[in-house]
Order: sequence, then structure tokens, then C-alpha cells
Amino acid sequence: MKTYIKTTLTILISGMLFSSCEDQLNQANPNQATEDTFWKDETDFNLALTSCYTPLKNALNGGYYGTRGVMLRIARADEVDFRNDISDVYTVNRFTNSNTNSLTQGMFYQFYNALYRTNSIMQKLEEKKEQFSTDFQNSVKGECLFIRGFYLFQLAKEFKDAPLRLTASQSPSTFPLAKSSQADIWAQAKDLKTAASLLPITNKIGKPTQGAAYAALGKIYVYEENWQEAINVLEPLTQNPYTYKLVEDFNWNFDDTHENNAESIFELLIEDVGGTDLWGDGENINSTQSNTRPKEYAAAEVGGWYEANPTQQIMDIFWKEKDKDGNFDYRARCSVAWDYEGCTYYQRPFREVFAQDKWKTYWILKYQNWKTQKDEPAPPKSFINERAIRYADVLLMLAEAYMNKGALDTSIGYINQIRRRANLNDYSGPITKEGVFEDLVHQRAIEFFVEGERFYDLRRWGLLEQTLKTCDDTRYKNYQTGKSGNINKFNYFPIPAKELDTNPLCTPSEGW
Repeated sequence: MKTYIKTTLTILISGMLFSSCEDQLNQANPNQATEDTFWKDETDFNLALTSCYTPLKNALNGGYYGTRGVMLRIARADEVDFRNDISDVYTVNRFTNSNTNSLTQGMFYQFYNALYRTNSIMQKLEEKKEQFSTDFQNSVKGECLFIRGFYLFQLAKEFKDAPLRLTASQSPSTFPLAKSSQADIWAQAKDLKTAASLLPITNKIGKPTQGAAYAALGKIYVYEENWQEAINVLEPLTQNPYTYKLVEDFNWNFDDTHENNAESIFELLIEDVGGTDLWGDGENINSTQSNTRPKEYAAAEVGGWYEANPTQQIMDIFWKEKDKDGNFDYRARCSVAWDYEGCTYYQRPFREVFAQDKWKTYWILKYQNWKTQKDEPAPPKSFINERAIRYADVLLMLAEAYMNKGALDTSIGYINQIRRRANLNDYSGPITKEGVFEDLVHQRAIEFFVEGERFYDLRRWGLLEQTLKTCDDTRYKNYQTGKSGNINKFNYFPIPAKELDTNPLCTPSEGW
């Protein structure tokens, strides 16, 4: 299977590369599939679809849910401080990055890598549609449109205005392409509507469903502040025939024992397929298909690389409200280890793991192996699935939409579902938009700690600058250097210098 997938990837990626070889050197290997011989049956198309998820999981070169991609997504908020070890992450964290940053460039091209693949599949399917049943065509098209829409949403969320590539072409004449606006990219991403109409309500593990398409679409509407449309597509996910629900134990969303549970709407499979290559692109025959996320954040005392630690500001948010039993919020205790009575870290009491001079330190627990292992072993392979869309997000997006529509009781009802799972009392603050919004901000900060939501929430709410100001003075001053008129260039990643050099129609991002 891995050999076939590798062949698929070679075919799809080849369309993105320039070649200067002379024709006489391009001798065909009769044992290797080519663009002309590969697309022959359903198996080939299914293998090609599998290849579309790899750019999301690419661990070290900007895959959106890979190790470094997650670092980029959490580095700009007030959740964690990174140490100066991985320079391209550190400069993003400190707001000193440039358009030559290799990781933001990697993220940019992973999006286009995946777009090329989905576009290729849909074009080949159209060419050969007479060979396949209508059901198969709809299945492939639905999955492709979901993946493409999902990527396009993230592309515009990260880079704002960017080239919108909707065809897979190997002709150099098509490479120059001007940027489209964020609004136009998100408008195209709303192909998720069509995807939802073609996808099943339930699907094979690892495949997108109708609910996943609607959840992703609803998130676009929330970012656009189109509250009624957000309600229209998200609220049905709380009703039959959908069966999503908050799982009993919050921590089940971040371990490898309770994967693909009732709260998981779209989940990326991180599977152990053998192999020894930890540091490649995840697409060679010897790839482990793993990531290094737990090893990156664990303390040296348990074999980790201690790349980042929670900030004092996020800890103050965690500590703000205790639960019905007088304990710290359960979500906080599943997200961070610190010196409180009963805290364990990698199966030992906190004070046994750390010397006294570290008793005031904080350590990330989400997506770590702190409950099942005594340390993070070498080689640093993690196979915990990445939960890309959780039902908890749907509930809080609905709360936000209803709040902005003035339906405060309905909004509070959705917030209370999140509070009750955390063993908190129901919301008892002012029945005003301001009061409900304050608790919504609080709940999202705790619920999605280091899941890559916080920065984008703060940015779209207009709270980013004031939040950074109270978190770290140096970071705030660096962020301020990005201001020009009504924009701050650090609110988005810049179009990479490489793209500007090779695409003469593409212009720099605002402020860059």
C-alpha cells in the first residue's frame, strides 16, 4: 500500500515542479506509473485522495496540523512562550519574522500542494467520468471539495489575500497569478455547501462527513460575521440525524485511546505504518507518518525538549473560576501541569518530577503522553490523532452567533453545555451582550488552549492588541512595529519572498 501511495504522490507532486532536463534524458521506467497510466480505476482515485491529507500532517515543513504548523498557529497569541531554539518559530512568537521565514513559506506551499492534488483529481475524474458510476463520482467530488474548501479557508485565514488556484496545470504560462481577496477565497471555499450535499452523514474513519463540511462552512460564516447563516448550517448539527455530543471526559479528546469519538467531527489520522524516517515530508516509503508534538513540549526531566511553556496570563485565565467542588477547572488540569495539590506529571507527583527551583513552572499536557507513560521516549514518535473540528467548537460558535443576534438566553444555553461538562456552575453573569461575550471569550480560551484557535479569535474580535499588551512587554512592542495606518502586518503571515520572486503578478502582503 505504501508503495502505491508513494507513486501517487510522485505523480501529483510532479505537476508542481519545474524541470530543466533534456527530453533525451527523460527515459520512461516501464515499472513506474505515469500520469497517463495511473488514473485507471477506483483504487487509483482513492489512493490519490489519501495523498491530499498528507500536506495537512506534514510535521516539519508547515503542515497545518503537523508539529511545526501547530507551533506557528499558537505562537502569536498569549497562550505560550517559545524558547529561542527553533528560530523560525521563535521569530513568529516574538513578532520579528519576515517573508523569508522557512516555516511560514512551508505552510503557504503546503496549502497549494494540497490544492493542486484536489484540482488534479477533479480534473481527471471529469475526463474519465464515463468509466465510473454516479455514486463514485459524487463520493470523490464531495471529498475533494471538502478538502479544497477546508484548505482555502485556512489559506485566507493565515495569509489573507493570496493567489486562488483552481486548476492543476503544468504549463509555465499559468504559474503567474495575481492575488484574490480574502473574501473571494472564502467565497470559493463555500464549495463546502456542495461537498455537504455529496458527503454521507457517516463515513469511514478518517474520511470527511456531511457534518464536517457544514461545521467548516459554519466557521467561515462566523469569521465573516454572517450570524444567521452560521446558525442555519451549525444548529442542525445539534439535532437528528447527527449524533455529535460532548464526551464525558474532556481529556478523551487529546489521547490515543478515545480517538474518533462522538465529539470529533473531523479528525486527522496519525497512524503507525512502520518506517524509520522521522524528519522527512511524510511522503516517502520509509516515513513513520508520525509527529513529534509530545516530545517538543515535555520537560527535560521526562525526556522532553521543553520548546514552549504556558504564559502566566493564560494561567490566570485558567485559575479565574473554580468548579462546583472548589477545584481548578478540569480542562485546565487536563491542559497544563503546575504545582497544585494532587497534580501528577508523567505518572509522578509534580514535586517529585521537578526540583524546588521549578515548582513555579507550567507545562503543556494536551496531546502529551502524561497519563500513559513515565517519559517521552526516543525516537520521538507520536500517533495521537489531531482533532481538527470538535463539537465543542460548534456549540461555542452557535453561542457567539446567537449572542450577536440578540438571543442571549439561547446563547447562554449553548455556553452552559460547555460549562456543565467542565463541572462549572451555569452562567450567572449579567444577561447582556457584554456579559455573555466576556464568558464566551473565557470559555474559548480554556476549551481550545493550544489547539490553534486563540490568536484568530482575538484577531477577529479586535482584542489582539490589548491582550498582547498585558502579556509580554517585549512581544507587544515588537507587534507595535507592524502597525501602519489601520493595519498591522503581523496579523497575517506574509506572502513568501519565494512566491514574489517566481510569480510576477503576485504583490506583497499589506505592510510587508
